Amino acid sequence: MVLVVDDDRMSVLMIARVASGLGCQCVTARTGATAWREFVRTRFDLVVTDLNMPGGDGAVLARRIRGRSNVPVLLVTGLDAATPAACGVVGLEGVEVLRKPVVPPQLREAIEKRLESSLAPITAA
Repeated sequence: MVLVVDDDRMSVLMIARVASGLGCQCVTARTGATAWREFVRTRFDLVVTDLNMPGGDGAVLARRIRGRSNVPVLLVTGLDAATPAACGVVGLEGVEVLRKPVVPPQLREAIEKRLESSLAPITAA
């Protein structure tokens, strides 16, 4: 299950389409506050969120998620410097920053990579 968060309707549709093409069910939200409510109600394998949104931005959402869970987060931003530092998520493990415009093949690869790591079976050493 993937939580897709963006205030831009077309971005939500594109991200959800890519994730659905990988066999994922998606829940969508248009604000950080709505996304947080969805996150605490449902078990997600991945969160894909925009950085700049009303109702709590993607960095706030990523920090809240990390305080509660190790679910991977893909943070999408239009900032020229698409780095963890520029996005305010330095030190948050499992948060990857992607620069907009994100094209479907790039997004597909990032989603696959994050889902593989989050769904990998835990093996005893």
